[in-house]
Amino acid sequence: NDDGSRFVPVYEQISQVGIDLQLTRDAWLWKFEALRREAESGDFNAAVGGLEYTFYGVADRAADLGVLIEYLYDDRSVAAPPTPFDDDVFIGARLALNDSSDTSVLAGAVIDTETHERFLNIEAERRFGDNLTLDLRLRAFSNAAPRSLLDGFAQDDYLQLSLSWYY
Repeated sequence: NDDGSRFVPVYEQISQVGIDLQLTRDAWLWKFEALRREAESGDFNAAVGGLEYTFYGVADRAADLGVLIEYLYDDRSVAAPPTPFDDDVFIGARLALNDSSDTSVLAGAVIDTETHERFLNIEAERRFGDNLTLDLRLRAFSNAAPRSLLDGFAQDDYLQLSLSWYY
């Protein structure tokens, strides 16, 4: 920059420990992930915990419908680089048609419990024969508060449609 300012990378030593747990019981899937990081710049904890319940044979078909809910937590200080997922809830659903085309859809939203900002996500895929797949990805931001972390992404919604050939 003309004023002599510049970015200088900092690679500090950290100590980190994490845990991933999963329990499956009948139609229930319980998940928990957590970490503890200690560094000179500050210590923090982060965790995600949630569950999924799957309804099998939906509408008298082979399809399965999973309902998901998760809580996202991060206690970094305000002096740390910001994170958008510090006190949020994810609500979503997964539909697997269990057909020969392996058709599936995962849709959900991460909702900030304080600002009500939302990050929407949809992923869908279907196979055609042995070599061709169609994938759909939608990412959208909604209700971003002015000057919030997500406000910088408010105009970055996107839709991606991919047709892939495997040989």
